[in-house]
Amino acid sequence: MLILEWRFNMYHLKIFMESFLSLFAIMRLAGMSTKNPVSIIVFLIILYIFVQLHSDKVEGHVAPGDMTLATILSVLFMIFTLSARYPVILGGMTSTLFCAGILLLTGVGLLITYYYLIIWFLQSASLLKVTGNGYSYAWIPWLATLICLICWLPYFLYEYPGVMTPDSINQYAQVIGAYELSNHHSVIHTALIGIFYSIGIAISDSAYTGLALYTAAQMLFMALTAGYVVRTLQKADAAMPVLIVTICFYALVPYNGAYAVTIWKDIPFAGCMTLFAAALMRFLLRGSFAASSDSIPKLRVSEYFTLIIPYVLSGTLLCLFRTNGWYAFAVSVPFIVAAYRKWFKVMLPVHLVIILLVLFVRYPVMHVYEIPQADFVESLSIPVQQIARVIVNDESLSEKEAAFVGQIMDLEQVSASYQPDVSDNIKNLIRKTGNEYLEANKGEFMKQWFSIGIRHPKAYFDAYVDQTNGYWYPDVSYSVGLADGIYPNEFGLTWQPLIRGNAIAKIKEIIFKLPEMIPLYGLLWSMGFIFWLVLLAAALCLRMGRPANALVCLPFILLIATLCIATPVATEFRYAYAAFYALPLLVLSPFLHADRLNR
Repeated sequence: MLILEWRFNMYHLKIFMESFLSLFAIMRLAGMSTKNPVSIIVFLIILYIFVQLHSDKVEGHVAPGDMTLATILSVLFMIFTLSARYPVILGGMTSTLFCAGILLLTGVGLLITYYYLIIWFLQSASLLKVTGNGYSYAWIPWLATLICLICWLPYFLYEYPGVMTPDSINQYAQVIGAYELSNHHSVIHTALIGIFYSIGIAISDSAYTGLALYTAAQMLFMALTAGYVVRTLQKADAAMPVLIVTICFYALVPYNGAYAVTIWKDIPFAGCMTLFAAALMRFLLRGSFAASSDSIPKLRVSEYFTLIIPYVLSGTLLCLFRTNGWYAFAVSVPFIVAAYRKWFKVMLPVHLVIILLVLFVRYPVMHVYEIPQADFVESLSIPVQQIARVIVNDESLSEKEAAFVGQIMDLEQVSASYQPDVSDNIKNLIRKTGNEYLEANKGEFMKQWFSIGIRHPKAYFDAYVDQTNGYWYPDVSYSVGLADGIYPNEFGLTWQPLIRGNAIAKIKEIIFKLPEMIPLYGLLWSMGFIFWLVLLAAALCLRMGRPANALVCLPFILLIATLCIATPVATEFRYAYAAFYALPLLVLSPFLHADRLNR
C-alpha cells in the first residue's frame, strides 16, 4: 500500500511540475507578472488539460512513432519560440546566470507544452474523417472557377489595370525596352507580361489594355487552379462541406483576390506550385506509389491532358519563376521518384522532361540571348546583414576583416543604411562600390564572414532572427495586400480604377484589418503558423502510415527553408504565398488515400 501510495503521489507530482513549468513558460512569453491573479486561472486550466492528456484514454493510444514525431516537432517549435521571443522572455535581465536559468526553464516548459499538445493533435487528427458522401459532378470545379472570378472582379475593377509595385514597373520597363532584360525578375514572367502587352498595343494602342489583359489572364489561371484543386479533392471523395470550405477559402479570403490582380511573378508561381501539388496528389490517388505494379492502373488518354501536362507544365514554370522553386523541386524529385519507384517508367521520364526543359532555358537560352542573372550579392542577404549588424553594434573587427569589408562597402554609411528586416539597403551599398571586388573574391568573403561570426555570434544570431522570423514564428506583425494601383514611375503609368470612392477604399481597409482583430482567423494570415501547420500535416501523414502523402507537403517545407537561408525581407508574404494557396491540399493531405474511387 505504501508503494502504491508513493507511486500515486509521484504521478500527480509529475503532472503538477509539468503544469507549473508550462505556466512559467507561458507567463514569460506573455510578459505576465507573477502577481497577476489570472495566473491562477491559467494554471488551473493547464493542470486540467495535463491531467486529461495523461489519462489512459490518451496514453493508451500512443502509436510507436508518436513520441519520435512529437519530440522532433516540439524541439523545433521550442527553438523557434525561444529564438523569436527571448528578449521578451528575459525582460531586460542582464545577469548571464539569471538569463541562462530563465531561458532553460522557459525552454523546458515550452518543450513539455508542445510535446503533449502534438501528441494530442496526432491522436485526435488521425480520427478525423473528411471523405465520403462527396459529389463527383464535373460542373463543381467549373462553378468554383466562376465563383472565384466573380468574387475577385471588384479587386480587378478597383486596381485596374493591376497592382504594380517597383518590381512590376521594373519588368514593364524591360518589356518596353527601357531597361535591359535581366533574370533578376524571372525573364519568363517578363516575357508573359510582354505577350499580353503586345496584344493590348495591337488592339487599342494602349499599355493599360495590355496590362489589364495580363491581369485578367492571371486571374483566370489562379481561378482554374482553384478549380483543379477542387476536382482533385473530388477524386479523393472529399465530403461536400470540405469542397464548400475550399471554394470559400479561394473566393472569399481577401489576399487571394488582392494577389490575383497584382503583377508579381510570385502569384503565378504560387499557382504553379499548387497545381504541381494537386497533380502529385492525383498520382497518389491513382495508386501510382503502390507496392505492387500490378495494382497501378494504366494512364488513360484523358490523363495526359488532366495529369501529365499540368504536372510537367507547372513543375517547369515553378522552377523558372523563382530560383528557390528550382531548389525546392530539385531536392523533392529524388524522394518523389523513390516513393513512386513501382511506376518508374512514367515518373522518371516525366521528371527528366521537367529538368531538361528547365536546364535548357536556364543555360542555353539565357546564354544565347545574353540575359544577365542575379548578381552574387543577391544571394548573400543574410551574411551581409550579419556583418552589417556587427558594424551597427559598434563591435570590433580585426584589421584584416575591416580592410576586406571596407573594400565591399562604405563602412561609414552602414549604420544609416541598415534595416534589421530588409537587406536591400546593404546590398545596394555593396553594389555602389564593391560588387566587382566581391564577385572576384567570393571565397575570401565567406572566410571573413565566418571569422567575424566566430567572434560575434550574438550579433549574427540577432541579425538572422530579425531577417527571417516572419517565416518560422507565427506571432510576427506585417501587412498583407495593402498595395494599391500603380506606384510612381518614370514611364507615365498611372492608376486607372474603374470603380472608386472613399467607401470602396474604406471597405478594403476594413477587410484587411480584420485579421488583426479576429482570433484564429488571423492565423490564416501568418506565414509562421502556416509553416508549423505544414510540418504538422507532414508528421500526421507519417503517423498514419502514408509517407507518400507527406511528399505533397515537402516542396512547401523546402520553399520556406530556402527563405530561411536567403530571404531579402523578413516578412514578405508573397514569398510564402504558395503555401497559402495550396493550403486546402496541404491540410487534407494526411486524410486522402489511394483506395478512394478514381473518378
